[in-house]
Amino acid sequence: MPKAKDKTGKNNAMRENIAHIAARLIAVDGIEDFALAKRKAAHQAGCDDTQNLPTNSEVELALKSYRELYFRDAHPQLLNTLRREALQVMRQFERLSPYLVGSVLNGSAGSYSDINLHIYSDNPKEVELFLLDRHVQYRHLPARSERAHLCVNFYSNDVPVTLTVFPENDLRRSTNKGENSALERARIDQLQKLIADSSSGQTNEQLQMLTSSAG
Repeated sequence: MPKAKDKTGKNNAMRENIAHIAARLIAVDGIEDFALAKRKAAHQAGCDDTQNLPTNSEVELALKSYRELYFRDAHPQLLNTLRREALQVMRQFERLSPYLVGSVLNGSAGSYSDINLHIYSDNPKEVELFLLDRHVQYRHLPARSERAHLCVNFYSNDVPVTLTVFPENDLRRSTNKGENSALERARIDQLQKLIADSSSGQTNEQLQMLTSSAG
């Protein structure tokens, strides 16, 4: 049994080390793909066991810690700018009831981060027509989820925005299965509150409560 405990401890330490290396690669080198960052981190750590890689959530936690440590002064201002830009874009799409998800919402975003928006609709053509009517220049992207109807990328004031359309039924799901699914999401009013509260020291627990009530 002691050997099993030792192995578990080493595995956990290796996972944590890989998570922190991956976080640095994302923050400094601008790698956007978490899977790629983890593979590169594992290689740098001398770990060939790809079954023992950290989860995306573990990398996000490490990324937030890294930015708080090395970008303590600049990161809050950057995050505030990205959230305000996200709010502006969401207001433009208000008729389609957009939700903010991902790094701009959870606080792990950096200089290379996209604003990630989700729309829940069974009519992706309506979304494309909405973009065309407003002369938004966009390009199609391969969706990260098999359930997605549509995934497009465009720019708003030089900030990249990735918009993904999911089935309406997905909005009613209480949990999302799969590591790349975002459990946290915020409506326009919730993002407004988050921006307003950020200057008064909104805690991670309050953010969790705010986003878990979205739906």
